[in-house]
Amino acid sequence: MTGESVLFWLTLVVYLVCSVLYHAHLFANAPAAQRVAGALLPLGLVLHFAGIGVWCTTHSWSILRDPGMPFSLVAFMVALAQFGLNFLPKWSSLGSLTVPIAFLAIFWSGLNASAGTFSSPPATLMLRPHVTVVLLGFAAFTLAFCLAVLYLVQSRMLKTKQIKGFFSRLPPLESVSNASHWLAITGFSMLTLGIITGVMVAPARYGPGWLLDPRVAPSLITSMVAWVIYGAYLGVSLGLGWRGRKTTYFLIAGFVVVLIAMVASVPRKTANRPSARADAPPAATQTARWIIADIPAVQVLAARDNRWPSWRIGKRNNPSGRQQEHAL
Repeated sequence: MTGESVLFWLTLVVYLVCSVLYHAHLFANAPAAQRVAGALLPLGLVLHFAGIGVWCTTHSWSILRDPGMPFSLVAFMVALAQFGLNFLPKWSSLGSLTVPIAFLAIFWSGLNASAGTFSSPPATLMLRPHVTVVLLGFAAFTLAFCLAVLYLVQSRMLKTKQIKGFFSRLPPLESVSNASHWLAITGFSMLTLGIITGVMVAPARYGPGWLLDPRVAPSLITSMVAWVIYGAYLGVSLGLGWRGRKTTYFLIAGFVVVLIAMVASVPRKTANRPSARADAPPAATQTARWIIADIPAVQVLAARDNRWPSWRIGKRNNPSGRQQEHAL
């Protein structure tokens, strides 16, 4: 087991223990659990930061090209924000949401551990500001989502007059609303800058047809949808003066779209794909041929007329290691 793997598993364990302790403090009124969680979280941050540093020194490709590191960086930002919130009265209860999300994010990062080459072009100097503001925006949206959920829980308890138990350990409702509002503004600003800088660097990175590039289009579309949702939130909250439960749903829906955008934006592994030949047809043509070859009726006709080689019909990998391209 490498040093990077050891740090990854230690960080994962610490975040898991902290999640349990934060929930014990919130639901079982265990002050000791809160103190232990507050002491363990800095340890998890140190291990997490060390793991990121080891990754940077042991991998030959940029951190921006790895499919798991963006999630790990967002998890680190969220956990770091919770570390700062622990010093505010009653705000440690938010750790019951933020730390489990950090745990899930770093777990997902481990599932997408880097191996082989990637379909993303090499990172450039101009790309770094773009990715930095996007990740900061994702972290702000994650915190706003946690506060939105907390607001809905508190408002529901107030409505049903359940103001005993763990309600007394939650931060003030007005503070939660204001914090989520400013985090949404911060995330929206970062997302706007991310979209603008992404549009600026995409032509040089992916070519003139970057809008139709499958590595760009999904993340761009979902990012624009998230931008519209958060823009609508700011419009109704600042322009119409809406606050409370109505606007909180905007933050939850926006986070779901942002999460999809983040998954769509990470590079894809291509380690097991055969290298493209100089005379190979365009990628779109190859994809269309594979789709057509998977249709059962086409397979029967192709086998009868001997118009496709056998490796294209249910045997895409030639045992001999040779693949011949035949015209359709």
